[in-house]
Formats: sequence, C-alpha cells, structure tokens
Amino acid sequence: MIQIDSIHTLGRSLRAARRQLGLTQAQLSLAADVGLRFIVELEAGKPTLRLEHVLRVINTLGGELSLGGLPSAPSDPVASRPLSVADQPASHFERHQALDELVAQAQALKMGYE
Repeated sequence: MIQIDSIHTLGRSLRAARRQLGLTQAQLSLAADVGLRFIVELEAGKPTLRLEHVLRVINTLGGELSLGGLPSAPSDPVASRPLSVADQPASHFERHQALDELVAQAQALKMGYE
C-alpha cells in the first residue's frame, strides 16, 4: 500500500501504475473515460482536479482508495446497506478484461492512421 501525502505523490504513483501496466496516457484516458489532458494534469500533480475522475482512473488501474485513522462515523442506514448487483464494482478480472478490450481498440485505431 502506498501512503499518499500530496497530490504530487498521487500523480507519481498513478503514473508508475500506468507504466507498469504498459499503458500510454491516451489508452488510460480512453479506458477511464476521461480526457487525455486530465491524465496529463493528474500525473503532473495539478491540485484542482475532479475527484470523481481521479477515482475513475484509480479504479481503472485496478486500485482502490481507502481512508485510515479517521474516527468512525455513526451508523448510516443508507451507507451500510448492501449494494445492489447494478451498483457492485466490477471485479479486478472484469476491469482488466475491459481495459484489454479498450487497448485493443485503441491499437486498431492507431494502426488505421499509420
């Protein structure tokens, strides 16, 4: 687990994960359904980015966000109810399978332009 103490650490960590998966910034942007500029700015440590998109990129790379050291919140009946099947996050395998399909599509598009 990586301890994130700044937006720059987050950006460097996500860049390293992307590279380890062998993805380009363009491929990740397609897979996460965010703009290429967003990926560039996230990896550069831009401090004002949409959290929703940051979470989408983390999820696409197979990561997860958790908070530690915070006091427990009072029981919230809505938050504590089980997720419906439609709301369940995709499994690690399903995310990577979808990512592989997007990479293949991106490579096919690239080959069409060469």
